Amino acid sequence: MIIDTAMQLLLSLLFGLLLLLASLHKISRPLQFRGILAAYRLLPPTLLGLAAKIIPLVELSLGLAWLSGLEHGIVAAGTASLLALYAVAMAINISRGNTNIDCGCSFSSGQDKSGQRLSSGLVSRNLLLALLSLTALLPGNGRELGVLDYGLLALACCALTLTYAAYNQLIANRQIIRGHFQGGTNHG
Repeated sequence: MIIDTAMQLLLSLLFGLLLLLASLHKISRPLQFRGILAAYRLLPPTLLGLAAKIIPLVELSLGLAWLSGLEHGIVAAGTASLLALYAVAMAINISRGNTNIDCGCSFSSGQDKSGQRLSSGLVSRNLLLALLSLTALLPGNGRELGVLDYGLLALACCALTLTYAAYNQLIANRQIIRGHFQGGTNHG
């Protein structure tokens, strides 16, 4: 199976932007991110500070690598591994019943508890993104891109970004609705 050059560029742009934004979000609020990691209860307290520094740097590095056009094999494998790790961490906490914690995807300002809570939808989203990132491992067709291709890429980036945002909002709305009908608790 061969992937079109335009699709390769689209994947690079989308994953690059996704990972850059995720890293900058965590870098801008290191103490809050450390608290989110602690709530997952997967690392010993002595490793939380180190993990809170390394994870955003890994995301930043992967994001820049996607955007720089670096060899897709290493970048895709790293991205898929990171997203799968996130999915496993969420799934472990969901299986423990620990769903009322911020997923760490886009946490709130810290004063409220409005960050997105763990849910099976988030696990599915991360696994789907991990699989999608692996499509960059497919060989490209080497086609030269024209002006129309770049215009379509811009539109596709916008459409897929809106689709991603809509999916996340649907997951959040599902949690709010479930919480309302279950007496105010959020369950994934």
